[in-house]
Amino acid sequence: MMLNVNIQLEAPSRGESTILTLSGVTAGYGAGLILKGVDLTVEIGKIVCLIGPNGAGKSTVLKTISGLLRPKGGQVLLRGEDISRMSSKDRLTRGVVHVPQDRSLFPTMSVWENVLMGAFILSDHLLIRSRMERIAELFPIVAKRRHEAAGSLSGGEQKQVELARSLMLDPALILLDEPSIGLDPKARKSVFASIAALAEDGRTVLLVEQNARSGKNFAKNFNERL
Repeated sequence: MMLNVNIQLEAPSRGESTILTLSGVTAGYGAGLILKGVDLTVEIGKIVCLIGPNGAGKSTVLKTISGLLRPKGGQVLLRGEDISRMSSKDRLTRGVVHVPQDRSLFPTMSVWENVLMGAFILSDHLLIRSRMERIAELFPIVAKRRHEAAGSLSGGEQKQVELARSLMLDPALILLDEPSIGLDPKARKSVFASIAALAEDGRTVLLVEQNARSGKNFAKNFNERL
């Protein structure tokens, strides 16, 4: 199966730098290979969408970048540094955050508590508080629904909280696996708006989207504004 990596939505401008490079990456589960020599380049500040049929390896690419899956060959470079053999925690400290497809909030905990869980490797309380305040500005739902149980939120609202939580470690690269899956058109629009807010805040976003046309058009329209 072919993995269609939708990257060059526009030619990079002179002086624009690369944040992520995959070179000849092979990866899989057990003895089987799903990725066979994948090459990928992602420029800083862009929203990049991976598209392809089910089983093509899109989610596997994200897992290989975040460290949930170790590549069997090739290199994963973050700002020129080889992170191929690093643990997920080491990649987190370098600014790589992975938001999975499945709902990952703790339903009985409050919205505020769920967002705080994103800072689990931090010990500086002043820094945590500062980031929470900044996140509440970017994602008003965090402030508005802070005391409510996360499980009481709609699917689209929960995804917005997941995106908000991803900012607690101040990531440079955010990996999103099918963020709009199972959402109605209105909720999907809200989630895409939240993703745009992440990029406008200086993050690079690499996403897998089930609706290839929506994902491609969203990334293209955002990048053309730059």
